[in-house]
Amino acid sequence: MIKKYIDIHAHTNFKAFNEDRDAVIRRALDNDTWVINIGTQYDTSKKAVEMTNEYEGVFATIGLHPIHTGASYHDESELGSEGKEFISRGEIFDKEKYKELIKLGKVVGIGECGLDYYHMDEESIEKQKIAFIAQIELANELDLPLMLHVRNQPAPDIQGGLAGNPTGKTHNAYFDVYELIKKHSKLLEVGLPTISKIGVSHFFAGSIEDMKRFVEIGIYISFAGPITYKPKPEICDYIGVIKETPLDMILADTDSPYVAPVPHRGTRNEPVYIREIVKKIAEIKGLNEEEVAGAIFVNAQKLFNL
Repeated sequence: MIKKYIDIHAHTNFKAFNEDRDAVIRRALDNDTWVINIGTQYDTSKKAVEMTNEYEGVFATIGLHPIHTGASYHDESELGSEGKEFISRGEIFDKEKYKELIKLGKVVGIGECGLDYYHMDEESIEKQKIAFIAQIELANELDLPLMLHVRNQPAPDIQGGLAGNPTGKTHNAYFDVYELIKKHSKLLEVGLPTISKIGVSHFFAGSIEDMKRFVEIGIYISFAGPITYKPKPEICDYIGVIKETPLDMILADTDSPYVAPVPHRGTRNEPVYIREIVKKIAEIKGLNEEEVAGAIFVNAQKLFNL
């Protein structure tokens, strides 16, 4: 069965949907939208996998989010969702424990994993890198793509890579993720074609240069609700990035329950709103919405083997 839309990164497995989870999922499916629920630590990964057995058109990824590699506090200004805050208890990634989840349902990827430089704490970043490398290795072992979470500080100096940087350190999480994947991905080691199944950078908010580096090694670029907000090129030049990203490397995600797109901004986000993001991508690229929706669905099928 082919659906017109797909939300490649949602969290309807989170507690925010405990009261009406089934209604939210069925609303998406009834409106021609498939959903991939994303694990952020062991318990949310397990819930995401279990949900795949309840619905056709619902899939899961399993992984440890970089902010969950250590104990930390996250408020609404960081999460972009009014009234939401939480404390992460911290978890060490257990590869064998996560592997067992594969047996429980339709797992189509590893993550969300990656690097989060929002607080730019060197000790936590080292923990993130250890967990990220372990998840790249698990993706290699299981032949599954990576669901990447990559985030810089709110307004750091993030341009460029290591050129002219004798310390070998960078504040650009996108560049560091790129380097770690190049070093540890089995697909790149054996020199497979550029358009591979390495993964996708969800909620992309990097530069055009970051996007081009990712696309060059076969990482898809996924856009979320903020592309529908008033442009803030000092944060991310979404218009420029979307125009430059090849259509056959674009995906879309809601990151539900966070950052709902216009006209739903300020409310709890959900997968059925993905069409607002697709509509905006089409508008920026000057293409027909149906064409863009169809291309995104095909891209998701290729990457996640749906």
